[in-house]
Amino acid sequence: MSEIVVLSLVLLLLILRPVPLPLVRRFLTLSAFVFVCGGSLPAVAAERTFVLAPADLVTAPDLFGAKALSRSALLGKAVGLRRGAVRFAKSICPSLVADPTRKITRVRVLGGPTGAPLVVGRSLATGLTAALTAMNASTWFPPASATTDQASWVVEPPVADSIGFATAGFAVGNHTGALGKDDATNRIPGFRFTIDLPNDPGTGTVEIALALTTELPATRAGKPGKRAECVMVASFVPVDVEALRDLVNATPLGNVTRNRLLFILQRVQGFLDGGHPDRAARNIRTFALEVAQRSDTEILPAYSEAMINRANAAAEALSF
Repeated sequence: MSEIVVLSLVLLLLILRPVPLPLVRRFLTLSAFVFVCGGSLPAVAAERTFVLAPADLVTAPDLFGAKALSRSALLGKAVGLRRGAVRFAKSICPSLVADPTRKITRVRVLGGPTGAPLVVGRSLATGLTAALTAMNASTWFPPASATTDQASWVVEPPVADSIGFATAGFAVGNHTGALGKDDATNRIPGFRFTIDLPNDPGTGTVEIALALTTELPATRAGKPGKRAECVMVASFVPVDVEALRDLVNATPLGNVTRNRLLFILQRVQGFLDGGHPDRAARNIRTFALEVAQRSDTEILPAYSEAMINRANAAAEALSF
């Protein structure tokens, strides 16, 4: 492709009016550079959106602990048990389901194996990059954005390699809004973040590194209780228009049904591009309804369920 581009531009110079020789020389030098470099631009990262519900966060340490321990042969000394809690690298991941007094007060989405140690600090950094790599944690790139609709939670100021959410009273140990065992069944999304991934996950999941700050009740007024930092990896699926489009394209469908669903998603994208997320969300609901009406007749139930669930999550993501 680069050779064609260069030759075409040279021909244009030859057939157009005479060009000063110095300009021709500069042009040919630049053309040679493009040719040598392959004439390609860096791959553009894929911007993807994810949502987190309280249940995702509260149950995450237990799910991750089981997964990490099952890979102990690969992780070696990077995983183990300490006082009944899973140890991953230098971090500790106690169960919130087993201990109703412990609460999540901060959540950080880490930029990947290389950036994570810079975020969590020197005390947790030893062996963390290798451990996260072994758990297939994805690396993502800025720009990133986040918002929350979770009561008494705020988005932390942006820092490199991290997106942060925290309770409004995090600094003083106020547990108002903190997440614990009672939230283990709450699947209403309350946190949304958008990151640039180097590769398109398609219909699959993305392994994302998280740092959860959990703490016990405060023993002194105005002072946080005893805290533990759990660095872990959790699996999430994107909840955006591209994810729905991937699902439609991967589903066995007739042409009429496929075109109808893709047309709705095209309309959703148009509303997003025009700055109307509320109208986009309504059309995603329409998409889910269209899928539901065709389930078991034009769409196999297993495929329709996946599309409806993802569409509902995408609509929720646009609601805050």
